[in-house]
Order: sequence, then structure tokens, then C-alpha cells
Amino acid sequence: MLFPTHIRNPHGVAIIALLALMAIAPPSAPAQNHVVLHAFTYQPDGAFPNPLIRDAQGTLYGTTQSGGANCFGGNLTCGTVFKMDRAGTESVLYNFTGGNDGSWPHAALVRDVAGNLYGTTIGGNNLSTSTVFKVDPKGNETVLHMFMGLTDGCCQDSPVALDAKSNVYGMSPYAGDLNCGRDLGCGTLYNITRSGKFRVLHTFKGTDGAQPEGGLVRDAKGNLYGAAFIGGDLGNNACPVPVNDRRTPFGCGTIFELDAKGKFTVLHTFEGQADGSIPVGLIRDAAGNLYGEATYGGDLTCYVPYGCGTIFKVDAVGKFSVLYTFNSSNSRNPGFTGHVVRDTQGNLYGAKTYDGSNSDGFLFKLDPSGNLTNLYNFPPEKSKQGWFPEDFVLGSKSDFYGTTLAGGHIEICDPFNRTGCGTVYHLTF
Repeated sequence: MLFPTHIRNPHGVAIIALLALMAIAPPSAPAQNHVVLHAFTYQPDGAFPNPLIRDAQGTLYGTTQSGGANCFGGNLTCGTVFKMDRAGTESVLYNFTGGNDGSWPHAALVRDVAGNLYGTTIGGNNLSTSTVFKVDPKGNETVLHMFMGLTDGCCQDSPVALDAKSNVYGMSPYAGDLNCGRDLGCGTLYNITRSGKFRVLHTFKGTDGAQPEGGLVRDAKGNLYGAAFIGGDLGNNACPVPVNDRRTPFGCGTIFELDAKGKFTVLHTFEGQADGSIPVGLIRDAAGNLYGEATYGGDLTCYVPYGCGTIFKVDAVGKFSVLYTFNSSNSRNPGFTGHVVRDTQGNLYGAKTYDGSNSDGFLFKLDPSGNLTNLYNFPPEKSKQGWFPEDFVLGSKSDFYGTTLAGGHIEICDPFNRTGCGTVYHLTF
């Protein structure tokens, strides 16, 4: 049983590997209607879509990890930038070539008030083509910065953040301090000004976190918040052993703040117990509270001995709390898509890549009282509806728009195993 592998970085630390799973589902999913808006075909529209964003008019924007008009022969990691109108018509804005324009985008886009789209590329077969890019509304691409291996960063697999002037803020999971105990470095935070000037804002040392993932969130005062995948308490042996580290164990991750004056503060160091471990991205509400998912930890009897993860909150004064702990009644494996989504009533929504009644992922809702409800179970493998969900966005009327990494045209991309190239879907209740 194979599927298009989703790799958050090219060195294997955060690979979502295929597991043989037992069917398991959280309580009661409400009635729903699932519609495939688009099934990718590799050429010319791309394959294996990343999470979407949605503008005020309801237009969707996204990237694909592979495929596109320029992807021929052995070059399988070009990718595309696309948009989709409210009627579900998909059009490609830009086709990556695999050259100096970047290759293998692996994160959601962000959009400025002028309609420009900003994103990152890992770099595919040539890591020197890891980039931060901009695509204007007419489909013209500009490379804002090309990373030079471990010199200034590499392997860009997280979304960027923007300020009101379209200055870019991002994170590199590797590079920086190559003496921090990790062969590839512990990562950096950086800024690219509107004029194109690149500057490192923070270099991780391991004790403050390592391998930042999921992108930064920025408040109105210019403070930045994020999660480091590992690091923190470097002697902690409660977490899964990371790859490419000289020092193991290497900690369970951190939540951090970098204020507008450049002061770096660790808000929480994960211990891999009840609090969780390996955080994968943050969101922030209007009151300054941060919310996220920890891949492991929590109930350690689930996915022994590491746990199946938690949903957590860090309030505006830095107090950490666990909102929900996944357990054997609704999970048997870790595997979150990256970010939760919050509505105006304070409900949190998220997705697990695995588990659910068909073992191919489910969407869930966590209400403010801590009650978790299964909203939708993705169909079994080989379904044209799609399976293995990514992050999603809320619509305007109790609906969701999202992507799946597999499914759709199951005769394309991996015809032998019939996995397909992925889909864009609309889910209503």
C-alpha cells in the first residue's frame, strides 16, 4: 500500500510515512456533503497539492509539490502555483522550472492587499534552489531570496508571514549554528525587506529549539511567534529520536517569541509527557492567544511509548495549557497536518492525516469546553474522492475547503498503486 509521500523536509526528520493502521474514529460525525472541485493530473496542473488560502471573494490559491507544464523526464519536483474560482475552475498562475526560480513548493501561500502571492520552495534535487518567491496577479514570478545551502538557510518548507508593507518573515529548519549538536544546524529566523535585503533575525542553539516548522505568526506590534520541532531540553529522552543529529536525544520542541526589538523568549519547552512533543505550527487569535498541535506526547499508552499528540494553548501572558489529548479511542498514530483553524465562536478545527473510520484521515472539531467531534472521515484508499488530507480553510457557511495528497485521477501519478495526484474538495454540513 503506497501513496505520494508528503515530506516536510528532504532529510527525513518529519516524513509522514505509510503505516498499516487499524480503523478507528472519534464520536459521531454530522451529515455532510463532500464535493471534489478539482482532481490534479500532473501535467499541466501539477500534483500533490499543499494547503489552500482563500480571499474575501472566495477565490482559492495554492501550490502543488510536483508536476506542471515544465516537469519532464527525471525532474519530478517542479510544481505549480494555482488559483481556483468559486465555480471550481482551476488555472495555473505559474509553473516552476526546477531551475533558479525554485522547485518543490511545500507550504501554503500568503497574499498581500495587492493580490501578490508569497511562498517558499524546498529546492527539489538541487537544494541551492530553495527560495522565497512572489507571484503577482498576472503570474509573473520574482525570487526574493535564493538560499545557499547551509550558509544562510535551506530547505524552505514553511509558509512565510507578511507585515503591512509586504516585508517577509520566515524560518529555515536547518543551517545557522552548525556547532549546535545537529549536523545540518538548528535553523534560523529571517526577514526579507520589500527592497530585497535579507537578514537573519535569530539563530537557534538547540537549547532554545531546533528545526523551526509551521511558519511564523506576527502581531500588530511586530512580535513574532512560532514553534520549533525539536530542541529545548536536550537531555530529554521522552521524544522520538530525530534524524541527522550528533546528540540524541535532542529535546521535544519549544514555543517561542521574538519581539519587535529582537529579544528571543522561550514560552514553553515540551517534555513529551502530558504537554505533548514535536509541535507543528501555531495560529493566533485577536486576544493574543496561541493555539497549536503537538504530534506526540499526551496519552503515552497511545502509540507506545510516545503518545498520539495534544492540542494546546499558550495565552497572552505565556501560560501553557493542554486543551485536548488524543487517545486510543480516536487515534492510533501521530500525524497532524500542521495547523488548527479557529472560528468566531472559539471552536478549533483540524485534521489528522491518518486514523478515522477508514484509516485515511479525518477532520475534527474541538469546542471551547474541550469536546472533540469527528466531522468527516476520508474514504478508503483508491477512492477518487481523495484521502490523506492537508490543512483546510473555513468557508462562509459551516463549510470547508481543503486538499488531499492522494486520490482523484487514481490512474495517474502512481498508476500501479492507483494513488492519484490529489484533489481540492469542498465539504458542507
